[in-house]
Amino acid sequence: MKVSIKIEKIIFYILIFCLSLEVRHIFYSFGEFNEWRSIYLYGTDILILGLIIFWAMQILRSRKINFQFGKMELALGAFLAVSGLSLVVATNLKLGIYSYLKLWEFSLLFLYLKNNFSKFSIINFWRVFVAGAAVQGLIGIAQFLKQSSLGLKFLTESPLSPDLAGVAKITVDGEKIIRAYGLAPHPNILAAILLVAIFGLAWLWTARREGQTAKIIYIFLLLILLAGLFFTFSRAIMIVGFSALFIWLVLVAIKNKSQRKPAVIFFLLLATGYLLLTILYWPLIYNRFSSADIFYGQSLNLRSYYNQVAMEFIQKSPFWGIGQGNFVNYFSESAKWLQGWLIQPVHNVYLLIAAETGGLGLLAFLAFLFLTIKSAWSRRNDLFVSCLLFLISCFFIFSLSDHFLWDLQQGQILFWVFWGILASIGAHSSMDRSPASEAGN
Repeated sequence: MKVSIKIEKIIFYILIFCLSLEVRHIFYSFGEFNEWRSIYLYGTDILILGLIIFWAMQILRSRKINFQFGKMELALGAFLAVSGLSLVVATNLKLGIYSYLKLWEFSLLFLYLKNNFSKFSIINFWRVFVAGAAVQGLIGIAQFLKQSSLGLKFLTESPLSPDLAGVAKITVDGEKIIRAYGLAPHPNILAAILLVAIFGLAWLWTARREGQTAKIIYIFLLLILLAGLFFTFSRAIMIVGFSALFIWLVLVAIKNKSQRKPAVIFFLLLATGYLLLTILYWPLIYNRFSSADIFYGQSLNLRSYYNQVAMEFIQKSPFWGIGQGNFVNYFSESAKWLQGWLIQPVHNVYLLIAAETGGLGLLAFLAFLFLTIKSAWSRRNDLFVSCLLFLISCFFIFSLSDHFLWDLQQGQILFWVFWGILASIGAHSSMDRSPASEAGN
């Protein structure tokens, strides 16, 4: 029993460390390759399956189902049911079934964490997450400085060049400059992972009384994470994420006397690092965050267009939607004149869910989110829980202007892992050793 628990923990920590890896096997692609019209198996899928199998084995051994079924699970079940029924109208049933199976996979990961996260150490969780993100940050920094990919094909690094169509880049005085990708499929995903890691580092810095050596290591890691995030030039994540982090640190300093000093120091380190990077790369920042680029650039224009497309789909089928996982397939068939790289999901998770599963699907999903937050809300003053809630609030806002948390592997793991951890707070609130209780140790 002890050996199986150790193996289970190792699998979980490997999953967290390798979260952003895109190692996968593509089984089939419908027509010209498109990320959302293909069927594949990720290495992280195998790790998730391993965790679910270990959980099932534990239930069989104990002959006792360690599972709480409440309103939260009912809402999730309703969403799964509606998503399944939407397959009836899917234009590509195979693609829809694959997407639906993925939805079940991550729902089971959510339930696994809700019922099992209490066996893991929060400290180890954050350390592993930060370490994995730091590796990605270093790769992203190297990509930006080299202005090309690093040749890490065995880790399925995206091919990067300023002249490649579809590669995220910014233009300064006519010069194209690629943004940092890491090993993620897009800079925004790398940015989200690095932001979460900075939140985790902030928690470790403020909640733990570490020695001088640990503090120096944390500062070094912060520099890597901050620079990596900076070089993604992900506007929404930088603005929303840093604002949320600064507010959280201020609230920690105000409400907790014992954590006031470390919170202020971390705040100053973060602000100083960001200011220095801004000064060093001011022309890039000025261009990227200029009103002309924000309000009249390609990014906003494409997002507006995708929103219009999604609204048309919703109006055509407001009840059933167009089928789980079928947005891009349906879009590609109705807009064949567009270049392949422009055929993407709507950059709004809520519109994407409504378009694919209808209004009922969106309502069920929002009810699931609300009930999950409600289950942990009574413990919002706990340092770990407040950290999670601020992160989740960032996820809510990111989902208004991007889709990666819903339909790309790395974003999906990020979303469902933290949603499951948040749910575990409410599920174990009556236990002596809950995830939140460890924050003060």
